[in-house]
Amino acid sequence: MKTPPAPLAALLLLLGGCGPSKASLPATPPAEAAVGVRTVKPQADAGAVLRSTGELRARHEATLSPEVSGRILRFRVDVGSRVARGDVLVELDETTARIQVQQARAARAAAEAAHRSALADLKRTQELARGDAAPPAVLERATLGEEQAAAALQQAGAALAAAEDQLAKHVVRAPFDGVVTARTKSAGEYVAMMPPTPVLALVDVSTVEVRAPVPETVVDLLAPGAELDATVSPSGKPFRARIRAIGAQVEPAGRTVEVRADPVGPLFRELRPGAIVELRLGAAAPGAGGVFLPAATVREAAGERFVWTVVGNEARRRPVQVEHLSPGTVRVTSGLGPSDLVVASDDAGLADGARVRVLE
Repeated sequence: MKTPPAPLAALLLLLGGCGPSKASLPATPPAEAAVGVRTVKPQADAGAVLRSTGELRARHEATLSPEVSGRILRFRVDVGSRVARGDVLVELDETTARIQVQQARAARAAAEAAHRSALADLKRTQELARGDAAPPAVLERATLGEEQAAAALQQAGAALAAAEDQLAKHVVRAPFDGVVTARTKSAGEYVAMMPPTPVLALVDVSTVEVRAPVPETVVDLLAPGAELDATVSPSGKPFRARIRAIGAQVEPAGRTVEVRADPVGPLFRELRPGAIVELRLGAAAPGAGGVFLPAATVREAAGERFVWTVVGNEARRRPVQVEHLSPGTVRVTSGLGPSDLVVASDDAGLADGARVRVLE
């Protein structure tokens, strides 16, 4: 085989080296992957966020016990009975107490007779003394006799009053208008005065009130006289409640203060003692400005609090000033508006300007 001339060989070698080669092509950098995030919008309606779940309670409720020991003779009422103040609810066997009253009356009658006799004797002695027919010593004895008889009569009267009072305590009366809600004993059972033996529970259903624990961070925004929107469970029926009193101490376990409010207007059937009530506190808390977020959306680093927001398709770090209202809610006082979109899911891997994709 004939060897090509040197210049032609060099040209062929050069052309062969200019062919395509995968090893010599530069790599194209991959596009940055977008981080999927879930978002939440700040809540501007304080009433939708500032809520408290409480209970309806009767302002007048009592557990009734007899004031004396004895055996129950009969019940005049049962659970569900409506009673008026002063009605007899329970009767105890009063046989012994009635005998004691009879004895006390007899003793008082004897004391009255003795006093009349002593008083007559004193009058006769005084007449004799005026005619110098009775010495001073006799008059003195007659005077002392009348005084002693008068004291004995007074003592007998007190004993009779005590016996009658004891007799009257053999019945249990209603201290106020209400409904019997429980009966713990039956006729024939023995009850003791000490310790007291409960026999009935009475509730005044016409004077119910709402008792609700309010976080201490919110309670100072409320004031007596303010009206709240409320709903009763499970019906969800709405009503209004006016704040009557705000507690003076913080409950240590939940860091809450008890607020008491009275339903406004006529009571409807669902407003019964023991029902669960939800209060909307926002309308009564004009100082609760700003927007509200779940507490988990607020991060903290280097002493600065911030949230991640989504602007377009990028994550933006936004410094904020917040106030904790409850274990699950914060109030953002500056740095955020109701139209901002806040990252609610795990922010691992986020950086300012990072590409994000909002998940449905």
